Amino acid sequence: MPRTKPEPIDADHAPTVPAEPTASVATQASTADRERRHDWLWYGFCLVALVAAVFWAQRVVTEMTNDEQRAIVPVSTVWGMHACLTLGLIALGALLGPLGRLLGRRHLAIGLGLAILGYLACGLAPQTTRIFYDEHIYMQIGQTIAHTGRAEYARHATAEYGDFKVMAAAPNKQPNGHPYLLSWAYKLGGVSTTTSHATIRAVVGLTAAAVYFALVLAPFALPAFTPLAAALGFVFTPLVLWWGNSVSVEPTTIGTASACFLAVCLHARLRNLDTGESSPITGLLVAATAAFAAYFRPESLLIYPVAASLLWAVDRRFLEDRVTWAALALSLALITPNLLHLWSVRTEDWGATDGRRFDVAFVSKNLTSNAGYFFQQKWYPLAGSVLALIGAGWLAVRNRWLGLSIGLWFAMSWGIFVLFYAGGYYYGASSRYALVSAIPVALLAGIGAAALIALLRPYRLALSSFGVLVGLNWVSAMSYVPTLGRESNEARAEIDFCAEVAPTLPTGSLVVSIDPCIWNVLGRNAAHIDTIEPALRNEMLALVNQYPGGIYLHWDYWMNCEPKFAAVLRKLIDDTQATLFVRKSAEAVQFALFRLDTPHARKIFGGGAVIHHKSITVDEVIGGPSEITAAGVPAEPVTPPVSSGEPTP
Repeated sequence: MPRTKPEPIDADHAPTVPAEPTASVATQASTADRERRHDWLWYGFCLVALVAAVFWAQRVVTEMTNDEQRAIVPVSTVWGMHACLTLGLIALGALLGPLGRLLGRRHLAIGLGLAILGYLACGLAPQTTRIFYDEHIYMQIGQTIAHTGRAEYARHATAEYGDFKVMAAAPNKQPNGHPYLLSWAYKLGGVSTTTSHATIRAVVGLTAAAVYFALVLAPFALPAFTPLAAALGFVFTPLVLWWGNSVSVEPTTIGTASACFLAVCLHARLRNLDTGESSPITGLLVAATAAFAAYFRPESLLIYPVAASLLWAVDRRFLEDRVTWAALALSLALITPNLLHLWSVRTEDWGATDGRRFDVAFVSKNLTSNAGYFFQQKWYPLAGSVLALIGAGWLAVRNRWLGLSIGLWFAMSWGIFVLFYAGGYYYGASSRYALVSAIPVALLAGIGAAALIALLRPYRLALSSFGVLVGLNWVSAMSYVPTLGRESNEARAEIDFCAEVAPTLPTGSLVVSIDPCIWNVLGRNAAHIDTIEPALRNEMLALVNQYPGGIYLHWDYWMNCEPKFAAVLRKLIDDTQATLFVRKSAEAVQFALFRLDTPHARKIFGGGAVIHHKSITVDEVIGGPSEITAAGVPAEPVTPPVSSGEPTP
């Protein structure tokens, strides 16, 4: 528990030194002995965890092949996140009393209001898909975690009647934090895009509340209204709202970073002001939240220097605090599964055709768009940029160490994408990368706004003018929030097509696709073409027995723009003499489903199985030609506009 009993604080005042205790000398000595015993238990626990993690990691790296290392990722990363979540909740539960007393009813009510506001504000943007299938990959891995406890991408799975069974799967190169978070929502609300979007919106709201609480607790002298101004600035960052109604990983990335920020501020607030010693309970919370945050994106590991710099800005004695060093040891143990995951995919090019994922050669072009983000009045209000500069200036004069800490947070979370080959905000849907630096920008803007409010408060006309000008400029920069945008239009059309067709498929059917994740999330059995094609060509009758509703081939977006994919499917269509089930066009892109288990396919590719049920014909399923169909597919794939999909660093 806390070393001292801190007093409730206002947002614009540093904490005062607590009153001297009135307990007897004997009671004080007994309490000190008990705290020392707890400290040594804490040190021992953290040290044992780190030694065990290092020993295990050394065995994995030196004794396992790369394929074997990847094979343990689906289990090890989930258990690592289980440990983070469990320890974090234990620490939070132990701190609820002190936390509630520090915040008080007023701040708790404001935080709740911000959480609700953040959730509702995301509704200003359309609920949609913005990235080519990344979002559905995340959802499908979350589905697998929810049902099997393994963080892997299902390449062949059944998903009907609420049951989910995986026949073939593979680990994903991306960190598994985002699917893991979704999996908990799926356990409660079921697997669906509706549940997924509601979860991300809730995360945005909770992030706003966490930023507010962190600044209320932070032991810094800040201008009044800084917590509220920063939280509101975050909520109404246009890109936060735009991506907050998608299932992109970036909102949860900053959500977990804000949880770590809150834990660090609480850790600093509850330290012993006389000795500089911190509490093992708050240390446990920092260790768990920092480790959990690191599971969401590769660059999320940068949360560690950010947390260290914030503690340094509060009190230099944290460098000598053994409790904090022990927390770091524990946190490193907790992220070991994620580090091994990233190590196992180190050879991936992440879409960089020339192998250069990061290079100074990308700086010039990326810097133009990523710096222009703050001054072009397209994705971020110019007023926000001006306020952030004012906030940076205020910190340079009043609290340089805090200014350097927030500046480091911004420099790392924004600057890393300047070096990434696909990190320019102009690059397809890469504007989402701006979310990763949204919190430090909101902190600076909030401090700037609060400083101006304090300066102009005696001058009502000037204060009113300031509020009107900032408000109008901010609203003008949000004009695109309610729009869909041209990027990923083909992906949206693809998802709409699948959602329209999925209910028309008979139960017991199988969809063969390059993107089986879409169909699994929609509650349909699906398999990747690479995984199922050998069975289609050698055991068709066995598959027909397994899937009496029919076997369908999905002609998707990639068939329109990747000839190598189209050639594989076209040959399978020809070889099986497949019949058209449904077809639809969207702009220059064609989508279709073909029935593969034709009489010809059963005869040629049947294998030795015997059919145990009556065959269902296409006409029996759809009652004649579908109204949205048109015979055949293009003789050559149609090349649509450039894809907005790209890998993440």
